[in-house]
Amino acid sequence: MDLKEDILLQFFGDFVLLNEILTGSQTKQCLQKIGIKYGMQIEDQFRSEQENQKELSVEQYAQLVTDFFSSLGGEYKVSSCDREKVIFTCRKCPFGHMVLKTPALCEVSAGVLGGMAARNFSYSKVSPQRSVAHKSCDCTITVYIKETQDAAEAEGTFFPNEPRAYMLTRNEIQAMSEDAVSTSNVYRNYVQSLENLQTIHREMETEYNQLRDEIFSDLKLGVLTVNVSGKITYMNKTAQNLLHAENHWDTAVTQEFQRLLSETLQENNRHNQYILNIPFPEGTRYYSVNTAPLLGENEEVSGAVSVFQDVTEQKILEAEMLQMEKFSLVAELAAGTAHEIRNPMTTMRGFLQILAKEFKSGTKGYEYCELMIEEIDRANAIIKEFLLLTKPAAPNLRECDLHVILEEIFMLIESKSLLEDVKLNKRYAKSLPLVEADPAQIKQVFLNLATNAIQAMPAGGELTIATSVSNGTVVVRFTDTGCGIEEAQLARLFDPFFTTKEQGTGLGLTISYRIIEGHRGRLHADSAPGKGTTFYVELPGLKK
Repeated sequence: MDLKEDILLQFFGDFVLLNEILTGSQTKQCLQKIGIKYGMQIEDQFRSEQENQKELSVEQYAQLVTDFFSSLGGEYKVSSCDREKVIFTCRKCPFGHMVLKTPALCEVSAGVLGGMAARNFSYSKVSPQRSVAHKSCDCTITVYIKETQDAAEAEGTFFPNEPRAYMLTRNEIQAMSEDAVSTSNVYRNYVQSLENLQTIHREMETEYNQLRDEIFSDLKLGVLTVNVSGKITYMNKTAQNLLHAENHWDTAVTQEFQRLLSETLQENNRHNQYILNIPFPEGTRYYSVNTAPLLGENEEVSGAVSVFQDVTEQKILEAEMLQMEKFSLVAELAAGTAHEIRNPMTTMRGFLQILAKEFKSGTKGYEYCELMIEEIDRANAIIKEFLLLTKPAAPNLRECDLHVILEEIFMLIESKSLLEDVKLNKRYAKSLPLVEADPAQIKQVFLNLATNAIQAMPAGGELTIATSVSNGTVVVRFTDTGCGIEEAQLARLFDPFFTTKEQGTGLGLTISYRIIEGHRGRLHADSAPGKGTTFYVELPGLKK
């Protein structure tokens, strides 16, 4: 079947339907939509044959129109063609004598011309000057493709660039029914068909959303999208779980993501593996975030998307590796210098003791000698800790009950806590698994943490020592109500020689860290300035 027969058969079917339902004011509009449909078909066929996805040029448009109507048996020629308008002259109508009986058929041609122009140019208005249907010897039709003063003043029909311009709307169908066929079944059938299409569309949209959720859920990555206004439009289940936003998307946490996505929307600033640290009640979590803009049909930004994952464990591991590197560096320094320094200092101390005997007690010379001996002893104590840091004593491991060790610690710090006006609280688990540990070394760690906590509350407060079990790991918490630690200081807490005490060496927590590390455990801290600090000691429990 050739193109002419195919188009005419389609038109015949449409015209039979229209002839049944159109007798009123809607005839013109409906015939134009039929023309738009035919114009889209012929243009799509042309693009497919030419493999052309770009907008048509004015010349291509004019040629395509004349070829189309010529294929239907009409004679269309281009009288004028420029960047503002195209003027067509028709000497033979493709509808033949039928157009004399039904002049409204001219609207089909107008729909072809206007619909095709609307798809390819910024403006489309069809203005017929003469028409065979109105007793003229030929037809002259001007298609304005640019909004000019002439176009605004010309009588005619404006065609908007709407993807479904060829479809009848519900209001148009309702108007046709009220106008012509209040007792006909045609309207009801048409409306039912439209409702069926809408139902299918809703079902397909639901299936798409379900498929999208399944795909994104399998990724095990958080996916969050926003519209051009920055409002969240979608979060997959993983994102809701990671951000604690299952029931309410507008939270302080999600606003951090909206801030990044707003930068992507407004500045086209794509983020790649941007680390966000989010404080939660149970501790800070770290997320690696990627963002990118979402583009619509016309390559316009329609929103932005963020894909992210939890990298908290990775960040903790990196911090621990960095800590180990620092220990290694200090160990090398200590091993190379401690012994060399210790020997001459021992000699100096001996001579100072002899020299002190040359002075009477209470004289300046005697006091100076005693002061130098004290300073040498203090230096020797630091060197001793240095050596312990370099090569800690191998733990004498045996099964231990941490509750028993903690009770011994309570006895040691009870008097000091009374002097400092610090209240001691116990919050023990009902039972704890035994751990394999060196009681003396663990006691040293616990005593150091408890003493530090009391010293952090010079004006009094509370020290709570609590125990719990998590996935086979025994956890001991030392929580004070002191001044807390700034985030910058918290990151350096276990660094050698880092201290906030005037008389501190900065090695106590470092040695405690090494001891717990030697027990295959973990020592870490959380703090908030003005709210206090909590140290966590985690040791693997023994299975029963």
